[in-house]
Amino acid sequence: MSCYLRHCGTIMEKAGVTPSSKEARRKVDRAMREIMGLPDSKCPEVWQEIKKVLQETGGEERLAANLRHKLLGS
Repeated sequence: MSCYLRHCGTIMEKAGVTPSSKEARRKVDRAMREIMGLPDSKCPEVWQEIKKVLQETGGEERLAANLRHKLLGS
């Protein structure tokens, strides 16, 4: 599992995403990296950018909506 996913439980919950397998966690990781515009970056770089978004007003909701759209198409 990517190092930052354990900190993204609320985002995943709000997105309606509950990765229960290693492959599902990989999909979430790839989706988050794409959402952040860092598809080939290392885990600490992605987490650093996610933390910046989380500090913004509505950042968590935006990430959750983007994750939901990316993985569930809704």
